[in-house]
Amino acid sequence: MDPYQSALVWAAMTIVSTYLVAFAYRNTKFILKHKVAQRREEAVNREVMKSLGDDKKMSRKEKDERALWKKNEVADYEATTFAIFYNNAFYLVLAIILSFYILKTTTPTINYILTISATSGILALFSTGSQ
Repeated sequence: MDPYQSALVWAAMTIVSTYLVAFAYRNTKFILKHKVAQRREEAVNREVMKSLGDDKKMSRKEKDERALWKKNEVADYEATTFAIFYNNAFYLVLAIILSFYILKTTTPTINYILTISATSGILALFSTGSQ
């Protein structure tokens, strides 16, 4: 594929792929955040209460609010990192299978277009289901 002749195809597929992969990241993160928050709740509460336990000026409500804020922060971070890892790994496996095994007899331009669009589309589709 000559870079000058294929620049438009590369740009268009990059935009489409970026949108669909970002959509998949967002969906996967949303699904995982609640699950991670439930699993980490006790440990985060224990850590926050341990650090704020000696502070007599703070009311119980303020301590609970800080624990909730910290739990959401931890859940958001962990869900984001896992969603990136999971989606990137799935994208890579799909791209390799499609490109090197299923579409190996097609021309490079068609192979690229079908591989990138199908991989991004499948990734976005699978991210919409509940896990």
